[in-house]
Amino acid sequence: MKEHVLTVENLSVCLQSNKEQQLLDNVSFVVPSGEIVAIIGESGSGKSITAKAMLNLLPKGIAISSGKIEFLHENVLTMSKKQQQFYRGTQVGFVFQDTYATFDAMRTIGQHFRELFSAHTNLSKQEVKERAIQLLQDMQLQNAENVYESYPFELSGGMRQRVQLALALALDPVLLIADEPTTALDLRIQADVLRLIKDWSTRTGGSVLFITHDLGVVAEMADYVVVMKNGTVIETAPVMNLFDHPVHEHTKQLLHHHRELTNIQEQLHIADSESLLTVEHVGKAYFKKKWFRKHSVQAVSDVSFPIHKGEIVGLIGESGSGKSTLSRLLLQLELYEQGKIIWHGTPPFRKGVQWVHQDPLSSFDPRWNVEKIVGEGLDYWKEKSDNKQQRIKEVLQNVGLHENIRSVYPYELSGGMKQRVAIARALLLQPELLILDEPFASLDMSSQARMLSLLQEINQREKTAILFISHDIRAAMALCHRILVMEKGRIVEEANANELVSSINVYTKSLLASMLTLHPSDRLQDKNKMEEKEYAIQKN
Repeated sequence: MKEHVLTVENLSVCLQSNKEQQLLDNVSFVVPSGEIVAIIGESGSGKSITAKAMLNLLPKGIAISSGKIEFLHENVLTMSKKQQQFYRGTQVGFVFQDTYATFDAMRTIGQHFRELFSAHTNLSKQEVKERAIQLLQDMQLQNAENVYESYPFELSGGMRQRVQLALALALDPVLLIADEPTTALDLRIQADVLRLIKDWSTRTGGSVLFITHDLGVVAEMADYVVVMKNGTVIETAPVMNLFDHPVHEHTKQLLHHHRELTNIQEQLHIADSESLLTVEHVGKAYFKKKWFRKHSVQAVSDVSFPIHKGEIVGLIGESGSGKSTLSRLLLQLELYEQGKIIWHGTPPFRKGVQWVHQDPLSSFDPRWNVEKIVGEGLDYWKEKSDNKQQRIKEVLQNVGLHENIRSVYPYELSGGMKQRVAIARALLLQPELLILDEPFASLDMSSQARMLSLLQEINQREKTAILFISHDIRAAMALCHRILVMEKGRIVEEANANELVSSINVYTKSLLASMLTLHPSDRLQDKNKMEEKEYAIQKN
């Protein structure tokens, strides 16, 4: 029997202002030596609070009311300040979702490494640099010396996440705690980060506590699974048992949503050949200064495609592929320099096409309640409506929200509810085309499945065309009738979901190879897939 690196017994966490309000209630689990344990649950289930409690770093106003956390048989909650610094500094590494919050924007990556090593080792400045560059290279970061000299804001999200992982593993910890470390990353970068964590665990015998809402990550990574709901542990099991023989009804529901997101949408047969929106040879370049010269960066190049009435079209690609730039061109928020965009329909263009932002909260006025946010479009277009309240009530019901939510403010809403309010605001103007920019990015799996059903329902009921912009090829294949693959500003492939699965395009194959597995047993059957992935990455 393996030694337990981490043991949590009957852990309860409450608000200091109201000890009756339990955020965690008698949570118990273990992390064996050399094992990867995943905590899975929806938003608000208590996963992140659990991760912070393991480090004894709970936010102000929240406290542990009872229970025990043991690390290598030593109680974390009774450690002295010096012991806790050693525990958090050298024995436990941690990686969080928000990389910006991890780094000091005024310090280079090298300065972060120097601060870490100077606090816990006697290495010289040169030795720190050599060790840091080796760690960055281990994280498969090209030009590691340049990364070492860079500031965090100069790096992409995927690069920052790898640097954060390098810092977490720098002092050879016994346990790595990773809280949603891949949620906002592209599929290929996500697959790389997961592989790096797993390789570290296999190579060093280190243990991992992996917090996630994605059962695909669990299937790919975990040896053992802890399922949480409403601050309690409802089920624990080895990963294979959990997928094959779930016990709790909530676990069964999570697995159902997981499978639902891997269904493949059938192709839509367009009876009317006339297009709602036609994009013809559109291009857009930006100019960047380098030293004393300007050089052109082609963000969108020679892009052409139609969108028909009632059709759901997916636009997929990695960060920097040009997806968001193209969406701004379609919305006329930016001017294109080549080609043309033709709109067919009677309403004004801006009213006939509505956009739902990736981060709905940033598109809301925090001083407005839901009713004012949703009704904003009617006020903007100066539409006189005797039944404005009724229209708002109906559109909220159509997106699965109760009318009582009208008096609620944005900060009181969950991530899924914010996304629904944003969609309701867009639908109130009865658009012919809805453009959704990464609508699933911040949602847990259950919310993603509900949002998928909602979009399909809207499409079928209202005959609203949808342009679904995402880096998640799995979600696009489950929702879209037709999928456009974008790489370096160009459309490199156009196909329905069934055709995409057997694509011969190198870039598309690399995206498909980065999709997470449906079941843990798929890991054992994945040799061909991994070889194909490596080939695709090399070709790129």
